[in-house]
Amino acid sequence: MSDPTTVEREVFIRNAPEEVFQMFVDTALLPGWLGISAELDPQPGGLFRFEIAPGEFCSGCFVEVDPPRRVAFTWGWEGAAIPVAPGSTLVEVELTGRDGGTLVRLTHSRLPEESVELHTDGWRQFLGRLAAVAEGRDPGRDPALEQPADAQARLARERNGS
Repeated sequence: MSDPTTVEREVFIRNAPEEVFQMFVDTALLPGWLGISAELDPQPGGLFRFEIAPGEFCSGCFVEVDPPRRVAFTWGWEGAAIPVAPGSTLVEVELTGRDGGTLVRLTHSRLPEESVELHTDGWRQFLGRLAAVAEGRDPGRDPALEQPADAQARLARERNGS
């Protein structure tokens, strides 16, 4: 049985691991698929912080940086909209070269149970955006335009089939 406080997602991207790795650690590239601005210092203990929407920040620090195979960082929200304290959870990303591209395996652990569904939905959408941006496709509508309370209400409606 899987851990109820962990989100696990995979996506295949038709780019080399070296290129995909940069999408997680480059201040200019991260906001192309996740957020609108970023402050990144990709070394163990270095700052991991991005603005997902105006005035809404996620922050933590890099735990592991092993180009182009693995990056891990702590994660949490600075505002009260999502009850996950800055740096209180862990995101681990493993990149494996496969079939001329990269298999991205993301594990987000130590989440409060009440935020797992929201983060599962978020990573589904944002990893799709990562693949689109990396491959030069239109990533579509930015899911961050939806406020957290609206996203939770949408998820509840989807869960209840209405």
